[in-house]
Amino acid sequence: MTVFLGIDVGSTTLTAAAIDTADSQVVDVERAPNDAEVTSPVDRQRGRSEWDMSRMVAGAFGVARRLIDRLDVNVEAVGVTGQQQGLQLLDAQGEPVGPFIAWQDQRAAEPVAPDRPRTGSYLDLMLETGGGGFALSGCPVITGYIAPTMFWLKHNDLLPAHVRTTTAPEFLVARLTGEAPVIDPTNAAGSGVLDVSTGGWNISLIDDLGLRESWFQPLAESCSVAGTLTAEVAQETGMPAGTPVSVASGDHQASFAGSVAEYESSVLVNVGTGGQTSVFVPGPLPRGSLQLRPFIQDGYLLAGVGVVGGRTYRTLRDFFALAGEEILNAGSDPEAIYTRLTERAGAVPAGADGLRCTPFFTGTSRDARKRAEFTGLSLANFTPGHIARALLEGMAAELRRSYDEAVELGATPRSRLVGSGNGLLLNPVLRTSVESCFGMTLQPARHADAAAAGAALCGAVAVGKYAHIAAASRAFVGSGA
Repeated sequence: MTVFLGIDVGSTTLTAAAIDTADSQVVDVERAPNDAEVTSPVDRQRGRSEWDMSRMVAGAFGVARRLIDRLDVNVEAVGVTGQQQGLQLLDAQGEPVGPFIAWQDQRAAEPVAPDRPRTGSYLDLMLETGGGGFALSGCPVITGYIAPTMFWLKHNDLLPAHVRTTTAPEFLVARLTGEAPVIDPTNAAGSGVLDVSTGGWNISLIDDLGLRESWFQPLAESCSVAGTLTAEVAQETGMPAGTPVSVASGDHQASFAGSVAEYESSVLVNVGTGGQTSVFVPGPLPRGSLQLRPFIQDGYLLAGVGVVGGRTYRTLRDFFALAGEEILNAGSDPEAIYTRLTERAGAVPAGADGLRCTPFFTGTSRDARKRAEFTGLSLANFTPGHIARALLEGMAAELRRSYDEAVELGATPRSRLVGSGNGLLLNPVLRTSVESCFGMTLQPARHADAAAAGAALCGAVAVGKYAHIAAASRAFVGSGA
C-alpha cells in the first residue's frame, strides 16, 4: 500500500497519520504525549513555557517510525503541521539556541520596568511602538505570538544579530530534509507581523519594532516541496531517503482541510481544549472581533478563536472536584465528574429552566476584562445539572455569535454545519446545543486527527496527486461533510 503521511506537532500530543487517497481513508494513527517541556517550577509560576525542541523532534520521529513499522507501507510524501505560534532561536548552523518558547508563554506580559509595574508590559510597549501597523495582521497580537516574544528577547539583550528564528513545525521540516527552515503564510500569520492581505512580511512594522527581517524565516508557498528526506532521517523513521516533504502549514488550517469538503457552503465548529468557529472566505474581509487567517494556498479563514472551549467546561469540572474535596471530603476521578455532569445536564430541559450563563472566564476578544456570569438562579434551577446545561448552552451561543459576526462582515451564509474535536463530538449536550443554536444538523468530521490528515493532504498536493488543497479536501473528506 502507498500512503501519504501527516505529522502534527501538537502542544499536548505528537501525531502521525497515514492516509490512503485511493480509498479516502485514514489507514492508521500513532500518537504520543509531547513530553518535551522543560519549564522549571519557578518559571512556570512566572507564566513561562519552555520546551526542548530536539526532544520534540525525536518524539515526532518516534511516532512516524512506529506507524510505518506497524503498517509496512510505502510513503509517497510527508506533510507537517503543528502549533502556529512559538519561537525557537537557531545559530548559523541551524542548531537550537536555548529552549523553544511556546505559544502559552506570558513573558511579553511582564512589566517593562519590574520595579514600576504601572509603566506597562512589553506587549503594551510593542503595540504602542507599532501603532496602526498591526491593523494589517488579521488578528489581535497577544503574548505567545512570535513578534511579542522576539520583542521581549531584544529588549532583554537575548536576540543576537546573527541569530535566526523558526517555529516547531518548520523546524521539524528542516530536520526531515536538511534544508534551512521556511514558513508559509498560514504559520507566518502567528507572528503578528504578516500583512495578511498580501501574504508578505510587514517590513515597515518590523522596522518600527526594532526587529530585523533577517530574523524571520523566508516565506514559501503552501503545499510546495520543502525538500526530501535525508538518508540519516530515513534510517530513524523507516521511510525511504528522497521522500518529498511539503512546507508545513498551520494546524487550524490543516484541520479545516481535513474536516470540510465543501469550503464555501460550510461552517466548521471545533471544540478541543480551545474552540473555533471557522468559515472560508475567498478574499480578505474586515475581521471585527474575529481573526482573519490565511488559508492553505489561497483564501482565508474568518474565525472566532479560543473564547470558549473544552477548558471552559473543565473549569466547571474543577469547581465540583474542589467542592467535593474541600466540602464533602470525597475525592473523585475528574473524568467521572465530566460524565456525571453531562448526564445531569442531559436530564435538564433546554433553556435550563431560565438559568443563563455567559462562560467568559478569561475574557473575550471584544473585552479582555469580561468575566463569566450566571443569571436567573432560582430554587428550582440551582443544581449541578442546570449549571452544567447553562454553561454548555452559553458555549454554543458564543460559537454561534462568531458565525453571525462572520456573516455580518461579509461571509456568505452557510448551509452545512461540520463538527470536530472531542470536546464537541463526545459531549451530547454540547452537540445538541450547537445544533439548536445554528439551526442545522451537525455533521461530524469524517476523520479523526483532522490536522494530521490535512497535513498529509498538503503533501499529496505538493507532489501533484491533487491540483489544489480544495480538490484534495473534496476527494478525501467526501461530499457528506
